[in-house]
Amino acid sequence: MLIQQVVAFLLAGVLMTGGTAGGDLQDVPQDSWAYSYVSYIVEHDVMSTTKTGYFLGEVQINRGDFILSLWRAAGSPAGGSVDFSDVKQEDACYEALAWATQQGICQDITGDAFSPAAYLNREEACAFLWRALPAFGVEPREGQSGGLSGFEDVDAVSSWALDAVGDLYARGIISGTSDTQFSPAGPVTRNEAAAMLYKTLELAGKIEGEEKPSVPTSTVPEDEWSWFDDAVFVGDSVSLKLTGYVTKTRQSDPDYLGKAQFLTAGSLGSGNALWEVSDKSVHPLYQGTKMRLEDSVQACGAKKMYILLGMNDIGLYGVEDSVKNMETLLGLIKEKTPDLQIFVQSATPIHKGNEKKVLNNANLRLYNEQLQEMCQRNGYYYVDIASVLTDGEGYLPDAYCSDASGMGMHFTDEACRIWVDYLKQDAAARQAG
Repeated sequence: MLIQQVVAFLLAGVLMTGGTAGGDLQDVPQDSWAYSYVSYIVEHDVMSTTKTGYFLGEVQINRGDFILSLWRAAGSPAGGSVDFSDVKQEDACYEALAWATQQGICQDITGDAFSPAAYLNREEACAFLWRALPAFGVEPREGQSGGLSGFEDVDAVSSWALDAVGDLYARGIISGTSDTQFSPAGPVTRNEAAAMLYKTLELAGKIEGEEKPSVPTSTVPEDEWSWFDDAVFVGDSVSLKLTGYVTKTRQSDPDYLGKAQFLTAGSLGSGNALWEVSDKSVHPLYQGTKMRLEDSVQACGAKKMYILLGMNDIGLYGVEDSVKNMETLLGLIKEKTPDLQIFVQSATPIHKGNEKKVLNNANLRLYNEQLQEMCQRNGYYYVDIASVLTDGEGYLPDAYCSDASGMGMHFTDEACRIWVDYLKQDAAARQAG
């Protein structure tokens, strides 16, 4: 069953350190072009899923994750050392990067930093993979760039990557982004990385005769957004960012997140949501009027409510009282709208270095555990969005945090996209039963 989707990440390492390999895929349908590649690569422990089985194939892969996956595909060989200033021995990609350095795979890196969490582009991916071919028993070929002549942007391929791009293109390991564009500086998604690694193993004769793994998947209904047509999202400044992201996305995709409405306000919490409405209260506006949530949820006509609160509560009330306040608030809302389906979203983590004495990730995890228990007692649905917005150390990843130098808890557009993708997949699972 789907209960999760998308990072990330993974941008800062969730899938390098926090996922599980060989688990059930929850977000790659069997009719997807990437299914046979991803299912094999995950089944053979080359790339990982999140702990609940989400591959996050449309997320752009980072440099450290790609090197780690390349190393695993090559059989996890030992050797070498790491001289990059931003890679420590305890990092998930350390051994992989040590091997890659020894093999000359990273020879074009200038400076003393590898930037493992930085996005990988297409020509970098080609260069890394091409230089690794001997580890697969395949001899790299030079002088194959002539086959790229049909691409209008062939001149944009860097000279150090030209042989790699030409050879891998000629072998069918990578293709252009269209009939006329190769897009050397374009992104590489996790799906594309899985396809490249699969095709390399196939070229090396390591897949022939292998039975394709059968991995359970769930599919999104044809009308993928209809679930949210009668939904309202309630939350604080974290959800306020989602409000802005969805509003912006709807300018180019009017159907995005269906007809979902938003009741969000900065500094909102389950505690102050219980206050009476006043000039000083922070209740969200509905059609220009400030209302208590039980009134505004009823007024907007929603049949489903997704609520995310906690960041503004734990520091004031502690974990247990914050959960009690949430339970009281939801009871009031349910009393006003008895048929409302309530989806309680987990609190999301704080960026590394931004935790406070009480408002910290340990307490947020405890809060989420107690929220889940509260949902079970009351018949509410618990939605674990934190699971795709958390890195391997339990923090909000760099690439998902818009205010790392400030509060360290608010999201980038990419984090919002991951969040919505998770919700979409979760909705598909619930509709599938």
